[in-house]
Amino acid sequence: MVSLRDARRDRGWSQTTAVARLRELAERGQVDVASAASLKTQLSRWENGTVPDEPYRTLLAELYERELGDLGIDVTPHWERSHEIPELLVEIRDELRTLNELLRGRGGS
Repeated sequence: MVSLRDARRDRGWSQTTAVARLRELAERGQVDVASAASLKTQLSRWENGTVPDEPYRTLLAELYERELGDLGIDVTPHWERSHEIPELLVEIRDELRTLNELLRGRGGS
């Protein structure tokens, strides 16, 4: 797995070049995309962890010739991750108890 940034750099592209190529792909596929300036901002966000929406996911996979998962883009629907919520709630509860005990200890000093 590589990041979007790494995939771009592996090709020796600047963000401006990647955006131009992304727009070319979109034009060939007759897909509406944002302006070059907006797309450059979006690319920066995606490279920093924001998950792109469609049609950008498909375009990025095509641009870098990789699967989305190979680009570090997790597109698992939230309902498929819902099993994690109970475990997270237990962790939060335990952390709150610990924090509460620490705060009570300070108040008694």
